[in-house]
Amino acid sequence: MATTTYLQPWTLSDLHKSAALAQVVRTTQAATVDDVVAIAVLAVLSAVYLMQGRLWDRPDPYLYKMYERPQIKDCTKTVTVATRDVTERMRQVGADIVVFWGSQSGTAERFAIRLAKEFKQRFGKVALVADMSDYESDSIAKIPDSKVALFLLSTFGEGDPSDNVHEFWSWIDKKRGKPLNQLHFLAFGLGNSNYKHYNAVIDHVVARINDLGAQALLPTGRADDVKGETEEHFLEWKNRALATLRDKLGLEEHDPVYEPSVKITECTVADAAVKYGVPLEQATTRAAARIISPIHPLQVKSSHELFKVTGDRNCLHMEIDLSTVTGLKYKTGDHLAVWPINPDAEITKLVRSLGLSNKLDIIATITPIGSEAQLKLPESAQLSSLFAHYLEITAPVSRDVVSTLVEFAPNESAKEQLLAFSKDAKLFSEFTHSNYINLGRLLEYVDPAAGAWSSLPLSLVVEAIPAMRPRYYSISSSSVVQPRQAAITAVVSDSPLEHSKGSIPGLATNYLLALNGSIQQTPSTHPRSMSYALNGPQVSLQNGKIYAHIRKSHFKLPAIASRPVIMVAAGTGIAPFRAFLQERATLLKMGREVGRTILFFGCRNQHHDFIYDEEIQETANILGDVFSLVTAFSRPDRGAKAYVQDRVRENADELCDLMINHDTYFYICGSANMAREVSNVIGSGLSERQNWNGEQLKAFTDRQKRSKRWQQDVWG
Repeated sequence: MATTTYLQPWTLSDLHKSAALAQVVRTTQAATVDDVVAIAVLAVLSAVYLMQGRLWDRPDPYLYKMYERPQIKDCTKTVTVATRDVTERMRQVGADIVVFWGSQSGTAERFAIRLAKEFKQRFGKVALVADMSDYESDSIAKIPDSKVALFLLSTFGEGDPSDNVHEFWSWIDKKRGKPLNQLHFLAFGLGNSNYKHYNAVIDHVVARINDLGAQALLPTGRADDVKGETEEHFLEWKNRALATLRDKLGLEEHDPVYEPSVKITECTVADAAVKYGVPLEQATTRAAARIISPIHPLQVKSSHELFKVTGDRNCLHMEIDLSTVTGLKYKTGDHLAVWPINPDAEITKLVRSLGLSNKLDIIATITPIGSEAQLKLPESAQLSSLFAHYLEITAPVSRDVVSTLVEFAPNESAKEQLLAFSKDAKLFSEFTHSNYINLGRLLEYVDPAAGAWSSLPLSLVVEAIPAMRPRYYSISSSSVVQPRQAAITAVVSDSPLEHSKGSIPGLATNYLLALNGSIQQTPSTHPRSMSYALNGPQVSLQNGKIYAHIRKSHFKLPAIASRPVIMVAAGTGIAPFRAFLQERATLLKMGREVGRTILFFGCRNQHHDFIYDEEIQETANILGDVFSLVTAFSRPDRGAKAYVQDRVRENADELCDLMINHDTYFYICGSANMAREVSNVIGSGLSERQNWNGEQLKAFTDRQKRSKRWQQDVWG
C-alpha cells in the first residue's frame, strides 16, 4: 500500500528542505541503534528548522490545510455522483451564484473557474462552476431570484455551440411561455470576428432566455480573439460582473488574498500510480468515446519538408502508422490529435526561477480543494513530467496571474514591476506584444536570479498554467487508399510579435519539426536550435513516436461518388482535399462513376509553397475531364497577385449552377478570414443569379449545411 508523508502544504522553498531531510531518512535503512537515536534527534531539529518558528510565530496564511489527513493512502480521490438538479447542487454547496460554461477548447471553462475563485476571494461566498451538460436544463428554471446565473459560452465553427451545450440549446429552442421569469443572469461570449457567425451562440442563448422570461443584469459581454484580446475583454467584463453581483446580492467586499484551489504534497506511491508524461485520456463519457479514440504512442513512419523554398518557413508531411494498435481506424476527413512536448529551454527557464532544477524527480500529489474543483492534471506525477508534458508552460500569462504574483514578489523592484503590469492594461499589452512572454519568462524578467521565486506556492504555478491540450490536424490521406496509415500536413506556426522582430514559436509544430529532423537518414537539429525530450516519458516515444489519437469529423465526401464536389483551400487547408482527391481517383480506377471535382487552391508562390503540386497533377491525369484545378498566388514571380476568393468570383457562374442544379457538395478549408470571404463571394453570386433576398439566401445556405452539402473546416 502506498503511503503519503504530509508535513505541511508545499512552497517551493519547503520542497528544497524536505528533499534534504528525505536523504537523511534514507540513511536509517542500515543504521545501528545509536545511529537511529542520533538521527531521531537530528530529525527533531530538522523539523524545528522546517517550521521556522511557525508553531509560535504568526501563522503562514497558505498553511491553513497544514494537517489535513489525505483521504486515501495511495493519493487517489473518492468520486461522488452529484445531483443533476442545479438548484439542489447549489443548496448542497451553499452557492450564491452558478457559473455555467460551454467550451470546446477549454477557455470558457478556465474563465468560469477564475471568476468563481475571485468571487470567493472578494466576497467570501461560494460560486458553483457548472458544466452545462452536467445538469438538467429544466432545473435552471428553478433557480430563485435571490441567486444569479452566469453563462460563459464559446462559439466555434459555423456558429455552433460547444458539445456540452447542445442539450440546453435544444431545451431553450423548444420551450415556450415564461419558465425563466425568476432567473437573473449575466452573459459573456467567446468568439472571433474573423468568423462569419461571431459570438452567435451567446447572442442566441441570451435572446431565447430573454424570451423565456429571464432578466439580464448587465449587457452581454463579448470577447473577440481576432487580435488575441480575449483575455483583456474578459477582464473588463469580469470586473463589471463582480460589481453587479456585489450590488445585487448585497455582499461585503474584501481585498482578495490568494487561496489555493489545489493542494500539492510530496507523495511516495507505487510506480503504477504515478504519471510520468503519458497524456490523460480525453474521452471521459460514452458520448465522447464515440468520437475520440484512446491515446496511443504511434510510430512516425516517414516525414519530409513540403516547401520547395523554406527560409524561415517550414511545412511537414508526416505518415503515422496505425497498424500496431488493434481497432485504431480513421475515415477520410477525420482529424489526428498530436500531444506536444514542451521545449527544453522553456522548462529550464521556469524550473530555474522556481529553484527546482535539481528536484525534478520528486513525485507530487495534486488534490483539488473543494467539491467543485475540476482537475485536468494527473493526481500524482513526477515534477519533471508536470513541466514537460502536463502543463502548457509556453502559454501566455494573463494580467490576473500577474496581479496574483505581486503578493509573492521576491523583492521591491520585482513587486513594483508586477504592480505596474497588473494595473496598466496598455503597458502590459505593449510588453507582451513586444516580447515572447510565458510564466517562466515573466519570472525571469522581473528577477533573473536562480531560485528567486522559490517561495512561490507550487499550487499557484499549477493554477496559472493551463493543462496541456492536443493540437488537431486534418488527416491528409484517404482511408480507402491507406486504412492503417494516416498522414498529416503541418505548417510550422511561428506568430510574429507586433512591436518587435521576434516571434512566438508554435508549441506542437516546432515539436514536430524537431522530430522530423531526428528521424531522417542523416539526422539534423531544429533549424532554430529548439530541443525537446523526443524519447518521451520513460523512453515511450523513442525511435520517432508521438502520442496521438483520432477524432471523428463530419467533414466527409458524399456517400455517392457521382455527386459533384467543389473544394476551396488555402495553404495547409488543402490537407483533407488531398485525401478527397486520393479517394476519388481510387474509386474511378475501381470502376466507380465519379462526379465533377473542382479544387480551388491558394498559396503565396507557385515555386515556393505550392504543396502537393506533383501529386495533384497525377490525380488530374487519372480523373481526366471531371477534374479542374484553379490556383491563386498572392506573391507570384510575375503577374498580378490573386487570392482564392478572387478565383471563386471569376468562376461563379459554373459554381452557382452546380450548387443550385446538380446536387453539389461544397467545402472550404483554411483560415476563418478566407472562409468568410469565399462564403460572401458565393452568397453574392447566388443572390444575384437567383434574384434572392437575404432571407432566401440564408434559407438556402442553412438547408445546404443541414444536409452536409456545405461544410467548413476553418481556424484562426
